[in-house]
Amino acid sequence: MRRKHLLSLFMLVLGVGMLVAAVSVGVAGSAVKKSGSAEANKGGTLRLNMADADFDFVDPQLAYRTDDWSMIYATSMPLVGFEEKTGAAGAQLTPQAATSFPTVSKDGKAYTFHIRPGLKFSNGSTVTAASYQRAWERILSPKMGSPLGVNLSLQDDIVGGKAFLDGKASKISGISAKGNTLTFHLTSPNATFVSILSMQWFTAVPANLPYSSTGLNVYPAAGPYYIASRDPGRSTVLKRNPYYKGNRPANPDQIVFTPNVNRDQSLLQVKAGQSDMDIEGLPATATAQLGQQFGVNKGRFYVGSTSCVNYMGMNTARAPFNNVALRKAVNYAIDRPAQVRLLGAYAGKRTSQLLVPGIPGYKPFNAFPLAGADVAKAKQIGGAAIAAAPTLNIVHTTSTASTNRAQVAEFNLKQIGFKVNDLPTPATNYYQVIQTKGTTYNFVTNGGWCADYFDPFDYLNVLFDGRKIAAANNNNYTYFNNASFNKGLDHAASLSGSARAAAYAKLDKDLIQKYAPIVPYLLPTNDYFVSSRTKNWIYSSYFGSPYLNALSVG
Repeated sequence: MRRKHLLSLFMLVLGVGMLVAAVSVGVAGSAVKKSGSAEANKGGTLRLNMADADFDFVDPQLAYRTDDWSMIYATSMPLVGFEEKTGAAGAQLTPQAATSFPTVSKDGKAYTFHIRPGLKFSNGSTVTAASYQRAWERILSPKMGSPLGVNLSLQDDIVGGKAFLDGKASKISGISAKGNTLTFHLTSPNATFVSILSMQWFTAVPANLPYSSTGLNVYPAAGPYYIASRDPGRSTVLKRNPYYKGNRPANPDQIVFTPNVNRDQSLLQVKAGQSDMDIEGLPATATAQLGQQFGVNKGRFYVGSTSCVNYMGMNTARAPFNNVALRKAVNYAIDRPAQVRLLGAYAGKRTSQLLVPGIPGYKPFNAFPLAGADVAKAKQIGGAAIAAAPTLNIVHTTSTASTNRAQVAEFNLKQIGFKVNDLPTPATNYYQVIQTKGTTYNFVTNGGWCADYFDPFDYLNVLFDGRKIAAANNNNYTYFNNASFNKGLDHAASLSGSARAAAYAKLDKDLIQKYAPIVPYLLPTNDYFVSSRTKNWIYSSYFGSPYLNALSVG
């Protein structure tokens, strides 16, 4: 699953010179204490494993995966962000580097922030408005490769963004940075702009931080921590920023990440106190026993909600899944309960739609069976086209969990008459295979989405607007492109409030019931097990993980 994460809703309603904020988010309950409590010990080394994985990027303007952003938040100084607090207090956006929320022009197209004086990077240099201007430049610069910000159409939101992306301008004309005053000029009013700014891409960086298409591994940071060293595939080490003077916690002296640990071995290490937690989660076979032994959210074993939806995808740009009847047949054929059982106890809730609870526009509906595969219905809908279909190229990553998922899905597809060709693909180039236009895959079993920010645009427009399909790095890796649906996306994005939610609820239904390019099957939860010395658990449903800088050891 590509990193997309839960970001609590900060809905902006623009009036005459006014900015009105509202918050709506669900936070997993747990027996935790606020940072600064007796449990929040200072000092020591927090030791974190990463089962079968390493960070994709640690460069803040290239990182785009859940674990990347969870780590980077410990080093970040965003304009607005989330405090390390439990419950509703931790689910509200608050000014961080900014002195307050922005002032907004009467036409809703100019946002002005003022940066708090005295903020410093880990090398002692000063954070200014230019630090945030540079973040935008690195997100959209063609020198960074193929910027992922394009997937959110950021170049279209800011005046001069497109010219800068196309290499026709050396600066983004719509961003003005003068001392500690930062002004954004938007091409049109955008009710989600402040929420967008809390994404990790927009953290402060030095105004002269170089471009790098492969990403920087160490750089000055303005948050509670900075990356002191990184050896890809071996370790990443965070240390306290000696110049950080904010109120966010920085409890361990350092945080050490060890990647590519066997998942079962990692659990044994945490039980033995040799590691404090695996940020990639737990073996599916272990969660039931851990819950029984330690209880849920009572000090050692934790389960938390997310904004994510897991789904399988079909390549609608080539046969046989350019045939909508076959896509619907697959949705009847896939055994959703079997997929969920593979993930063990506390895995989450079955679904057959894209939007998730808490997202404006979410209205539950069951377009396809949640109780199990309906083989007869799948055969009826697919008809003779199933037998006539070419062999399906089914792509999945090579981990044990992914292989098991693919095997169950392939069994389901064979049940209704498809021929399959299993194509295990290393995680290192999995996304390159499926996100490159013209790919020859037919069906992928590794897929899903977590919110960048808490709005249905980030699910429906970002994932299924076919006009944004590019040569590479496509979030729309089903290559779904329908003129009528695209028109509906434009209309929904232009609305606000209840009308916006209603329009997106209809699009959610249309996407699945009418076009069916994906097979949604799970609203996942995340589970973690910590060592006996690990305290001060504060869970972020934004990241689907605890705040790493708030954890303490000792």
